[in-house]
Amino acid sequence: MPQYEVIVVLEPALSDEAVDGEINRVREIVGRLNGAVQEVQKWGKKRLAYEVRRRREAHYVLLKVDGPAALAAEVDRHCRVTEPILKVLTVRADPRASAPPPPPRRKPGERAGEAPPPADTTV
Repeated sequence: MPQYEVIVVLEPALSDEAVDGEINRVREIVGRLNGAVQEVQKWGKKRLAYEVRRRREAHYVLLKVDGPAALAAEVDRHCRVTEPILKVLTVRADPRASAPPPPPRRKPGERAGEAPPPADTTV
């Protein structure tokens, strides 16, 4: 199943309980559409880069979600019509981002597991 990262920007006046309530509503939608919330990171109240609906600060929340494409569309739709949510961004996570880096490239003529030839040190 594809993985998605959903960043939700919430009203700054919301209490911690209200923020948790909005997170739980998103979890309900994910569960109803046969998805799973893998991780929730509450980044706290931060200053916005630009004013959104006359607000200078907002609560930021990151949700990592597994589920079908319809799930991402429904979560996005729900967040756009919910009043306390100022902004939402849903992106498909790249599975290669968490994979280990590829082995270093070899120079032409160099064999795997073989040390490079010594440098010429004659003067």
